[in-house]
Amino acid sequence: MDPYFELKGDKVIANDATAGPWDPTMQHGGSVAGLIAHIVDTYPSKVPMQVSRLTIDLKRPVPLGELDIRTDVMREGRNIQALDVTLIANGKECARGSGLRIREAEFDMPERVLPAENPHARKPAPMPSRYNEGFNEHLTLHEAISKPDHMRTAVWFHHARPYFAAAPTTPLMRAAATGDYCNGFGSRLDFNEWTYINADLTLQFARRPVGEWIMLTANAWIDKNGSGLSYGELADEKGFFGRASQCLVIGKR
Repeated sequence: MDPYFELKGDKVIANDATAGPWDPTMQHGGSVAGLIAHIVDTYPSKVPMQVSRLTIDLKRPVPLGELDIRTDVMREGRNIQALDVTLIANGKECARGSGLRIREAEFDMPERVLPAENPHARKPAPMPSRYNEGFNEHLTLHEAISKPDHMRTAVWFHHARPYFAAAPTTPLMRAAATGDYCNGFGSRLDFNEWTYINADLTLQFARRPVGEWIMLTANAWIDKNGSGLSYGELADEKGFFGRASQCLVIGKR
């Protein structure tokens, strides 16, 4: 199957497969998140670095087609690298990602401080989905056998379509895309009656994720004033490794 994107130096071309549920001419937040995660994670650094935080501000809908990529290094140090990634369409900034990377090291840690193993295995049968077009077309979902009590749902995600033809889809990219689903799976609003578009996405990582399957446990707080907050925890086969949060703009269809 064709990849989501074609990279050409400091430009990227997004095809129809990146489309989101709100508008077929605009990209899904997950496609944008995975793209920016790739750019941040592969940027040159003086020492080996890992992504610790990624904040994406969706300033306006990100269209399909050709986008310019601008990368600015805000800090280059021995322990920390900070950089901004901007996606530009027709001369206008659509999205900006702020990435924080920290140096990679290996230490012997006491067992008591390490996260517990992930007890939330996948149910064998895939979940049915009504939204299987665009970015969701080759997405497979499996409900988790159990979930944390403070979350409304726990779902395993697997995107089969690659992001690029010549580069692998990394677990970090999969995790970034999965984190964008907090609003859809944490909210109890009816998709046919409401819109709950996220204006941003913030991801934090305690370590690098592993594997092709990422689990999201999600919840949301929504108020009558037309705003909300969705949030989630991210896990892989080894255990929990990160968190995601979104600021929501609530609207009536």
